[in-house]
Amino acid sequence: VPDVDEWVLPIGKARIMREGSNVTIIAYSIAVGLALEAAEELAGEGIEAEVIDLRTLRPLDKEAILTSLAKTNRLIIAEEG
Repeated sequence: VPDVDEWVLPIGKARIMREGSNVTIIAYSIAVGLALEAAEELAGEGIEAEVIDLRTLRPLDKEAILTSLAKTNRLIIAEEG
């Protein structure tokens, strides 16, 4: 935890972990790390993947998802199961 007076993660606000323009990978929890690994492998093949960490499922940050989808036109949902 950062050494600051107040440190709060925003509820319902996704975080872009990696910028990309060819495909969007949406994940949460442990799948975020796997999505970042997959994005690295895709980068080696010339495919730039945007990785979004949802942080929360309820409320879902639909705006972040739709904004990224409008940019890439492709969507992959990665989850632990």
